[in-house]
Amino acid sequence: MRGVLLLLVVIMAFVFIAPLLRGWRLRLSGADTERPDPLVKDPFCGTYVLRSRAIRRESGGEALVCDLDGTLLLQPPDLDPDLVAGCRRAVSRGLIFCVATGRMPPGAERYLAELDASGPGIFYNGALVRDSEDGRDLMRLTLPRGLIWRAHEIFAHAPVNPLFYRDDQLYCLDESWAARLYSEEQAVPLEVIDQPGNFLSMGGFVKTLFIGHPETLPIVRDDLTRTVGEEARFVMTRRDYLEMIPPTASKGAALRVVADHLGVPLADIVAVGDQENDVEMIRAAGLGVAMPGAPEAVRNQAGRVAPTPDKGGLLALFREILPEYFD
Repeated sequence: MRGVLLLLVVIMAFVFIAPLLRGWRLRLSGADTERPDPLVKDPFCGTYVLRSRAIRRESGGEALVCDLDGTLLLQPPDLDPDLVAGCRRAVSRGLIFCVATGRMPPGAERYLAELDASGPGIFYNGALVRDSEDGRDLMRLTLPRGLIWRAHEIFAHAPVNPLFYRDDQLYCLDESWAARLYSEEQAVPLEVIDQPGNFLSMGGFVKTLFIGHPETLPIVRDDLTRTVGEEARFVMTRRDYLEMIPPTASKGAALRVVADHLGVPLADIVAVGDQENDVEMIRAAGLGVAMPGAPEAVRNQAGRVAPTPDKGGLLALFREILPEYFD
């Protein structure tokens, strides 16, 4: 019994006295007695977090997710060579780089390869997340079956050029000048629908794009919204592009799928975009960045606004917030 009591006394002495001895030893050696990871005010959310996490967030984090058109791609069809070289060098240094675009995969493949964007790709404005390593779909959303045909009564009489996306193929009702130009810019083939009623009543459509005048599209948007209700959502992806996508699709939701797949906290992700369809992604990321030419409503949601091209553009920003990858 005495032996057991003696053992308990020794254990308790070790538990309570050892920390005191450790602090005494540190003071004798002149070592810093500050907490190894004290709480500091996070510059992004205003709350107090561990210093190590705040430092990671100030430096930009571990992953970079960028929109394509209007963000990385300012003068299509070619990317800026300096930006390409900088991104490829950053990837070689360990940065996880992803592209989040409204394009279908075939229309983005060239740019993903040039940029060496090896992280999961976000396509169709968040309706599809595809693993770049094995081609597996991490998330795929589609519009409700028959919804496009119900909306046909509206857009068939509106001054717009509709395009339809299904099975990574691009379709149109008639091969108009706008449809052909879009097909050429995206570098994807265009197929004309012979029997719209049968085809548009099918399921499996990922999105619909309406190309029209910037002053006309808000009216079309209102009319379509009244018709489809909550079965789809509408986003502007360019001044003359209105898209109808699945109701739960967004780049922000897709970013969460990417973060979960990579095991990277959203707080450690930098996301960059330029249009309404990028807002959820900008909000979700640890640091959201808007392009200087983005609408004011988009810029207001961002933590930073990228410099204009004459001041170094995205590359200058990346060198500032991600110096360990871009310097």
